[in-house]
Amino acid sequence: MHAQPSLISDSIQSYIQRAEKLQEEYKYEESLEIAKAALQNAQFNNDDKSLGYIYNIIAKNYEISEDDTKARSNYRRAMTHARSSKSKVLETDLYNNLARVYTKHNLTRSKGVGYYKKSYEFAVELNDTARMIRPLLNLGEYYISRNDFDSAYEYLAPARELIHENSSNLDKTKLNGLLGRYFLNVRRYEVAEEYIDRAISYSLGETKNKNNNDELISTYYEELASAYETKSELYKKQQDYQNAYNYQKKQFQNILRAKDFKKLIELQRANIKYEVDQYEEKIKKAETEKKESVAEVTKWKISIILGIILILISMAFLISAYNNNIQKKKLNSVLIEKNKELISAKETAEQVSTLKSQFISTVSHELRTPLYGVIGLTSLLMEDPDKKKKTEYLESLKFSGDYLLALINDVLQLSKIETNEVKLEKVSFDIRSLIEGIVNSLHTKQKSNDNTVHIDIDKNINTTLLGDSVRLSQILINLIGNALKFTKNGNIWVSVKCLQNNEDSYDLRFIVKDDGIGIPKNKQQTIFDNFAQVKNENQEYEGTGLGLAIVKKLIQLHNSEIKIKSQEGKGSEFYFDLTYEKAVKEEEISLQSGENLSIGTSNFYVLIVDDNKINQIVTQNILKKKGYTCNIASNGMAAIEMLKKEKFDLVLMDINMPEMNGLEATKVIRTFNTHIPIIALTAVEEGEIRNQALSVGMNDVIIKPYDTQQFFQTIMRNISKVKMA
Repeated sequence: MHAQPSLISDSIQSYIQRAEKLQEEYKYEESLEIAKAALQNAQFNNDDKSLGYIYNIIAKNYEISEDDTKARSNYRRAMTHARSSKSKVLETDLYNNLARVYTKHNLTRSKGVGYYKKSYEFAVELNDTARMIRPLLNLGEYYISRNDFDSAYEYLAPARELIHENSSNLDKTKLNGLLGRYFLNVRRYEVAEEYIDRAISYSLGETKNKNNNDELISTYYEELASAYETKSELYKKQQDYQNAYNYQKKQFQNILRAKDFKKLIELQRANIKYEVDQYEEKIKKAETEKKESVAEVTKWKISIILGIILILISMAFLISAYNNNIQKKKLNSVLIEKNKELISAKETAEQVSTLKSQFISTVSHELRTPLYGVIGLTSLLMEDPDKKKKTEYLESLKFSGDYLLALINDVLQLSKIETNEVKLEKVSFDIRSLIEGIVNSLHTKQKSNDNTVHIDIDKNINTTLLGDSVRLSQILINLIGNALKFTKNGNIWVSVKCLQNNEDSYDLRFIVKDDGIGIPKNKQQTIFDNFAQVKNENQEYEGTGLGLAIVKKLIQLHNSEIKIKSQEGKGSEFYFDLTYEKAVKEEEISLQSGENLSIGTSNFYVLIVDDNKINQIVTQNILKKKGYTCNIASNGMAAIEMLKKEKFDLVLMDINMPEMNGLEATKVIRTFNTHIPIIALTAVEEGEIRNQALSVGMNDVIIKPYDTQQFFQTIMRNISKVKMA
């Protein structure tokens, strides 16, 4: 008596397993019959757990048959029994299944998204990685389909952390395909291409895997088509229309292959249903015609064979008609796509024109404002106002000049980033010296608003790192400068925390926090847009409005994102995570950081080579204040003659000059004087001229206008190498 419930329970499990197997073999009618038989036993035994699994199978059968109303109803019944039996695993699966059905329809879409999130929360509680990945990918795919790429990345980022070598190839394929689409739409084309190529590689491999059933192969062909579509869009955005067209063709080919496999599945289902119907008919006939002769049985078999032949012929006609229809649709689809491309190109051209007008309008405004200050203040100084006013005018004049320089530098920097000209370098630097140097350089801004800056670097970090210190400096200068600008009589905290100490690298979190005016919630996303600052009508011009746009793009170059926490009136906190390799401190770091060099004297004889009279006066007076003796040459030819007659300690060489430019002059000088330090003093962008300058024999480059302290550090460093050699 006591053994029977156990036997019945075993029998129910056997029924469930058979129903699931039949479902995998496309035998949905039989799967449904077995599930209903199991349902009666489970109801008799009040077995909630089994009832949950059975209703889940029944619901999935209805979902496959596209009867979403019955699918939803049975999934909800399954959920009731899963909760009653406290089966968290089943609840997790059911939330994901319900979400899949609900997100198909506009009216229930938001509810479906909520179910995906619940599925993920339950999977986290279970610590079940595979079940955590599934809703994350579904949510990522959902938001990308809605063109909400920021929301999509919130779910794709943790999915990327969870997926590993042993994860299913379908998960890897979906993740890489979705990340490819995300990075394409944030214009990080190189990263996008890497992910797309991985998705293509996984899909191609699995379409040839003989262990996969037709339905799975069809899914991989769909993923392959999607990846080729993304790659076509990638080339289209890079204006490589030939490759864009080639990958579009591959997309169509794989859509057709996926449909071919789906058609095979439909034919298999039809054939199975036909066989089931024939089998039932055969049983009925066998019961009523047991005493019929062998001749009648033979006739019956012949009729069956003829029936099958007729069905096969019908199928051949259907497949032929289907292929013809596909060809027509394909040609029509190509025409539609080409029309879309033309419309898209027209919209892009209009958008570019609008952006160009907006850019010119904004930049011209930003140039005119400080230029008005420069011209106006110069006029006032020329009229010889009171001596008390002169200092005030000169300070304002310098501020306007600094602002103009900042605007030009920011526009050039943003242009380089957006045309992929900025590449990350690897140099050894000291993180503490770098941050302290930045804070010291902003001392005037710090003092003007009476702020205090606090620096906190995690003790677990060996402060000598390997990475791009210049880009990190640009990021921190902008963030700390903004904090100082928008905080008065307050505090700014600059922190570096060690998130993970790896064998060869550190995962670091950089935090810049202030207790200033804060940022309203509705503006926290737009502050990273180009010229966001200048759009603020309540502020006088105090910045180019490009700083945070540059910060965001530089951090994205490091494959990271900047985050913000802020409350109006209570301050702001910006933070981002970067990885740096560990490095051994180089001897030159102290030299590069600007330590004083003792080489016996500071009365050096310097030749200034520059064709611009104003530049000659400025450079000569800066050097004379330091105790240097100067002479001037107005072009490269004059410089060569003077160097042959006189002995100089250093040459400051302009690049663009009449008669003979600085590069040509340096080549000639190096034929008779190989040791004298020659430093390019130029207004040309450093990235464009440094390699050329060094290749002709120059020792260093200083970009005009320059920071005076750095100017003398560069001069001392180059003279010392010769004097101490």
